[in-house]
Amino acid sequence: MRAIVLFAHGSRDPLWHRPMQAVAERVALQLPAAKVTCAYLELSTPSLLDAVQALVDQGCTHVRVVPMFLGVGKHVREDLPVMLQALRDAHPHVAFEPLPAVGEHPHLLDLMATIALDGWQ
Repeated sequence: MRAIVLFAHGSRDPLWHRPMQAVAERVALQLPAAKVTCAYLELSTPSLLDAVQALVDQGCTHVRVVPMFLGVGKHVREDLPVMLQALRDAHPHVAFEPLPAVGEHPHLLDLMATIALDGWQ
């Protein structure tokens, strides 16, 4: 079974989570055969480790991790690789597929430019 984890920073503000949850719902609608969940670095639950454990407990053997970060700062460059190695060590039978941060994807950059120009006269 395959899974997708949308990995974001996290916040104490429950309204902050809405866009992340909306993305997860859209992904799940487009790929109903996969398990889709959100995970957070800090200030929110579940953590990446807890989210992956729940997926493994459900029988997932392939986990794609999508860093939902616009910029590639310390969390993406340093913290995430350490967490992924801990996951690989804890679950050697699971294939982990980390993607680049969404902020590096040309489609997202184009979409943000389109939004910025929307209605410009």
